[in-house]
Amino acid sequence: MRGEGFNIIATANTRDRGVNEMSAALKRRFDFETVFPIMDFALELELVASASARLLAHSGIPHKVPDAVLELLVRTFRDLRANGEKKTSMDTLTAIMSTAEAVNVAHTVGVRAWFLANRAGEPADLVDCIAGTIVKDNEEDRARLRRYFEQRVATHKEAHWQAYYQARHRLP
Repeated sequence: MRGEGFNIIATANTRDRGVNEMSAALKRRFDFETVFPIMDFALELELVASASARLLAHSGIPHKVPDAVLELLVRTFRDLRANGEKKTSMDTLTAIMSTAEAVNVAHTVGVRAWFLANRAGEPADLVDCIAGTIVKDNEEDRARLRRYFEQRVATHKEAHWQAYYQARHRLP
């Protein structure tokens, strides 16, 4: 394998820029790929479902996160990153609301529900898990998340959305 060199794969979010900005000389030595949010809701939902199911199976959890809970998760992420089909005046968050983060939240919902309650995940579990993800970086996101529940979640009439809304008291 003489002369082949090596590859480095790294990720960075545009919001992670700070005191250690990469120099122009270093930037010239790397290839950069920008990954935009998935625009198709069904495709993003399928990706979150399949990836979280693999992670849960690997963790020894005998349940997948129910489709209704995954729908809540993906729709919430899309709405809060201003990528949903409905363009409104909702505040966008400073937290990173990527598909990868949604997979992580789905996995956490499944693990939490199984180990704490011996069941599959429910909308209330999602409220607990999503709150930690969203509020971790910026205290103002807590108020934005609460407004989202009052302005958007409350308007849905389906049973899983109502259960999600009823669990809003679990928000920090």
